[in-house]
Amino acid sequence: MLVPGFVVSGAYAVPTAVRLAGTFRVYVPDLPGFGRSRPPRQALSVTELADCLRAWLRAAGVEGGGLLANSFGCQVAADLAARYPGAVRALVLTSPTVDPAIRSTAGLLRPWLSEARTQSWQLRRILARDFLRAGPRRSVRLFRHALADAIEDRLPHVTVPTLVVRGTADPFVSPQWAARVADLAGGRLVELDGGLHAMVHESADAVAEAVLPFLTEHLGGEGTGDTDRTGRRN
Repeated sequence: MLVPGFVVSGAYAVPTAVRLAGTFRVYVPDLPGFGRSRPPRQALSVTELADCLRAWLRAAGVEGGGLLANSFGCQVAADLAARYPGAVRALVLTSPTVDPAIRSTAGLLRPWLSEARTQSWQLRRILARDFLRAGPRRSVRLFRHALADAIEDRLPHVTVPTLVVRGTADPFVSPQWAARVADLAGGRLVELDGGLHAMVHESADAVAEAVLPFLTEHLGGEGTGDTDRTGRRN
């Protein structure tokens, strides 16, 4: 299952999902309140989103598989893996947030502006549509939840095999932070030359090449060649 980033829908991760679907059965749900999922009354915290994701895994009968998360989705995936180790067999964290060194509105502004200048028009269309769907109030509340969540406190409790993937052109994820994430989770670090923060959309070929050996090692070849975007109504 692919877990998308801040506010965005599963459409953001479809390019990587398509490349993994030849080997695995792949799911790309929209988290509650985002994309075309049914919005809860208020923006859910990281822990609440992780609980919803676990409930979806159980309802779909796909517990015990792999999670590949991007950006803010890494916070959700790490929380789930730390509290429900039986729900996940392998964890891939691409562009994990939030580095404590920049964990503030001011600290994140510069990397956000830098990243925005590099985004493709296809990605910009997805982001604009998804932010409009979520609305400013829900987006701001989720941003506060993201800042309040210390992923570094959860990572030592992750016991499943973990792979951290960083792009060398990612303004949000420094080499030091990526190495710390991998160390805290007892995992391995891979760096993609020229990879951006939104690598699951912008660098899907490179991401798939980096993660397929890891996922195959820990999950085996379980797929049917289908990509399923069900689960939007978590």
